[in-house]
Amino acid sequence: MTRPPFAALKFHLLLVLVALLLAGAGIWWGGGEAARAAAELEAQQGALDAVRRKLESSRQQQHLIATHLGAYRALVARGFVGAEDRLAWIEAAQLANRDAGLYGLDYRLAPRTDALPALADGLPLGQTVMTLAMPVLVETDLPRFLAALKARAPGVYRVQGCRLSKREDLALAAASRPTLQAECELLWFTVAATDRGQDA
Repeated sequence: MTRPPFAALKFHLLLVLVALLLAGAGIWWGGGEAARAAAELEAQQGALDAVRRKLESSRQQQHLIATHLGAYRALVARGFVGAEDRLAWIEAAQLANRDAGLYGLDYRLAPRTDALPALADGLPLGQTVMTLAMPVLVETDLPRFLAALKARAPGVYRVQGCRLSKREDLALAAASRPTLQAECELLWFTVAATDRGQDA
């Protein structure tokens, strides 16, 4: 029996061993690169998903703005959004008094305060108390005045309450002179405009 020529095959076996080592190293390196590529792909996919969500949110906001822009501009024009227009409130009350055929009025305006959180629903809603006092001839003069004010009001307000009392300063008044005094408290509401709202 003849022995294989190990001496002659030694070099070739060494080359096969080196090739196997290189192949193993290549497989190990390729696996690491594949894992890194998969992690990078996952990160890129996550970033792409985040961008898509942001784009969808932006589209929804744009649609919301386009849907409600007309109503927002109407509220700005009406005086509900933005700075208080106290002069317009006073003029509306005086004109309503004249329209109702009444006998003049006195008014007081308090400083603006924050409205109740239940009313505001997250908006920067403020309220201003206006107290009106006016002489009236009969009880029906008051609803007539309030209807005239509603027709002229340049903003959003709520009548907090009214009361009628006899005037003390007219002991012997003529029948055509007002003998009653009406006093009403109104709340005028305004929403502070944000920069975004003013740019719209």
